Amino acid sequence: MKGKIKMNNRILLCILLLIATVLSSCGKNQSLTPPVIPDPVLEFGTDSTLDIVTWNLKEFPLDNNTITHLIHIIPQIQADIIAFQEIMDASAFYAMAQQISGYQALVYNYSGGWKLAYLYKTSNITVNSEYTIFTGESRPFPRPPYILDLNFNGSQYFVINNHFKALGDNVVDYNDPWDEEMRRIDASTMLEGYIQQNHPDDRVILLGDLNDQIQEPPATNVFMAFLDKPQSYYFVTMPIAQNPTPDTVSYPRYNSIIDHILITDELYSDFEASGSVCAALQVEEFMGGLSVYYNQISDHRPVGIRLSGSRNRSQKDD
Repeated sequence: MKGKIKMNNRILLCILLLIATVLSSCGKNQSLTPPVIPDPVLEFGTDSTLDIVTWNLKEFPLDNNTITHLIHIIPQIQADIIAFQEIMDASAFYAMAQQISGYQALVYNYSGGWKLAYLYKTSNITVNSEYTIFTGESRPFPRPPYILDLNFNGSQYFVINNHFKALGDNVVDYNDPWDEEMRRIDASTMLEGYIQQNHPDDRVILLGDLNDQIQEPPATNVFMAFLDKPQSYYFVTMPIAQNPTPDTVSYPRYNSIIDHILITDELYSDFEASGSVCAALQVEEFMGGLSVYYNQISDHRPVGIRLSGSRNRSQKDD
């Protein structure tokens, strides 16, 4: 009998504890603070690779909290170079960079808005020069391409940051030079010619918000100047473009990738080396979701390339 009483008391105690747990979980205001996600969700770069990211920061700074978030996010990405588009306030960008240890900022000297910019890790990157090309060619280039001539691990690289003309109807009007697709076609053709003439044997990374898709058929593809020469150029973003998912694209609202990274053949072996990768970075996971990210950072995810062979290349190759 005593055993049954003890058993009944235990069951009653368990029931009371369960009720107390349920009641304690009800009646509380739902927390509106984004969850604290471990920093590794942001990590992309490594100590053994050259890591370059392109990131359209929509109308930077988009929100009063934009800079505060980026000051914490950017160091966690651990990229050697980040190329930015849509910098509306250059002074705010420089001020932000001063609060990010180990990085130096560059914003190009261009009178228009929607500026291009760079952040680079001073411990790994030596900047030889920075300059714009095709200035005054506003029809194909509403924002002049911004070049960073740099050295990494004893080798020279050229990064070409771009923000192509936006919009269009996915139809190429060859009779209208101001057709958005025609402007992007001409920009691609001019850049390909520039690389061939000025950097035929150099390591070149062309990237940015190119405002179009690369997997389309030739009739509507504005990047054929590069795609027609696979022996010389490769879009490392092509696998993402060919199999887009909401988790892998740079422009989630339309399940598309319009932010691209292209490399020249001098970098093929580096990208083929074990550990190399190209990916869109899901920064919104750190923010608590896409809605918060859209309102406070951008409508574009950053896209990065990790070049594994670059860190281990012998200087004898140069």
